[in-house]
Amino acid sequence: MLKESLNKMNTSNENELNRASKAGIITWALLTDRKFVILIITFGLALDGSTCFKDLYFVPDTYQTTRLVLVSIRQWTCAFLLVLFYVRRKKYSDLIIHFERKTKIELSPALVDYLNKNRFIFQIFTLTHCCACILVVSVAWYNFSFALLPYFPYIFIGLATIGILCFLVFLRFFIEACLYIHTCFMRVEHQVNILNNSTNALSIDDIRKVRRLYCIAVETTEKFNCLFMPIIALYFVINIVSSHFSLVYSIVDPSYVTLLISFIELANFIIVTYHTIYINHLSTRIYQSVYSLTYKTDSLFTNKEVNLFLTRIERADVGFTFLDLFVITPTCVTSLATISLTIALATPSLVKC
Repeated sequence: MLKESLNKMNTSNENELNRASKAGIITWALLTDRKFVILIITFGLALDGSTCFKDLYFVPDTYQTTRLVLVSIRQWTCAFLLVLFYVRRKKYSDLIIHFERKTKIELSPALVDYLNKNRFIFQIFTLTHCCACILVVSVAWYNFSFALLPYFPYIFIGLATIGILCFLVFLRFFIEACLYIHTCFMRVEHQVNILNNSTNALSIDDIRKVRRLYCIAVETTEKFNCLFMPIIALYFVINIVSSHFSLVYSIVDPSYVTLLISFIELANFIIVTYHTIYINHLSTRIYQSVYSLTYKTDSLFTNKEVNLFLTRIERADVGFTFLDLFVITPTCVTSLATISLTIALATPSLVKC
């Protein structure tokens, strides 16, 4: 028995390390306790934040000054939070296998394909983002001449590239956490579909098992939300302000640089927001499938269990929150985007007045 238990533990550890190797540099470093990797990424973020403050001396207009201040705050915030995560790495290591440990349900081939597809999309996003940022930095520094340091622009572009890559690595870390929660609710949905497709009579134990899986998925989400709350709050505040400011300025004073910066900021906001609100979408998407279970039994007690399950789902309060004040849902983001776009479109008229 002891040997079998050790074998299972070793297999679980191997699966965890195998997943970590595919889930991004920060996840891998936290799960394998690679302190040096975390320090390098933290140093890159902090260095880029310091460089942005230093470059305020060379920036001639208000727009570039504001943008550099926002980028600097974002980079320093990411560096601080990464150190905080390293200190709490044990809690993160427990969370990343929380659902599997409690349910004994591993990833199916379909879910592995889902993860690989989203990771490939993020790789394309990373490549596009890097190229766009380097192009913006190059154009921004093209008009400056440095008599004493003729190679300074190239040094700056190199430092900016390091900062951009470190930020994208941090972004990947957050998105991987979102993807893990996605797979938890997808596994619950798969179990519900199995019950719907089964020809056997639906029992009260079947419903309770699926309800338990759903509760564990909700519990996993709440634990991740507690751990990532500072990241979610600070990132959304900084990114919303930065995206809105870039959009407004691209409308008021359109140019090649401002339009490209606006595209970069909006792309960052969209990819993070999508993975965040998709958690809430998945937690409510199974409502119709659960409702269909009522047709598979005439038992009053079984139907009561199904109704309890439906009541929990229709609360629609599962997902990441903003400082525990409200859940970030598709409706919330749509309302925010509408308000921002209205203000942005009205800005040229206000400026003329």
